[in-house]
Amino acid sequence: MNVRFLKFILLSVSMLLLKYASAQSIITFDAGQVFSTYKFLDNQGVEEKNFTNNIGGCFNLGYQHASPNGLFIRSNLGMRKAGASLIIDETTVNWNVQYADVNAGLGYIINKWRVKPYISASPYFAYMLKGQEMIGPDNYDIIKTKSMQLTDFGVFVSPGLKVSLSNSIAFYAEYKYILGLQNLENSGGQKSYNRGFSLNLGISVSIIRYNYVTTH
Repeated sequence: MNVRFLKFILLSVSMLLLKYASAQSIITFDAGQVFSTYKFLDNQGVEEKNFTNNIGGCFNLGYQHASPNGLFIRSNLGMRKAGASLIIDETTVNWNVQYADVNAGLGYIINKWRVKPYISASPYFAYMLKGQEMIGPDNYDIIKTKSMQLTDFGVFVSPGLKVSLSNSIAFYAEYKYILGLQNLENSGGQKSYNRGFSLNLGISVSIIRYNYVTTH
């Protein structure tokens, strides 16, 4: 039902965008720092609050379809680090994970000034490319041991600021909140979810400007 609802929203916004002239197709690229952690619940539903953030990098290549009224559709293909650290019985346990993810969503930008605030929400799907679990001096390959789910899905919520340099080029700074919705645990009873945020800097280039003619 959630997938059908998302498709309905994307189709509705696409039809709305087609009613406006001078729409833009935009290519984007950004990179930044990721501060990742986990939300973990044990068998009794008690949340572990002592995780330490892992800090890693990320980058994204994206496409946007934007209309003059401020609505835009965005999609991205990217890679990012994830994981966290935890001390258990005086032993440090560290998870280092790398994901490839694809996401698509909707946003709104205020086009009144040269510095333009915006916000978007994008459901994502991610696949684990690399994963290591380090328990003290011991190192385990998560993909081989299958100690965690290799896929993840959730939502990115991304407020930001875009600064126009010309009619076709702009820089932007973005805060991206990571809300994982899939339980990553393979063991029964326990639950863990990806959490975190990234701080990204990027550039956007308008590649196409075109007019639509509608009869409505």
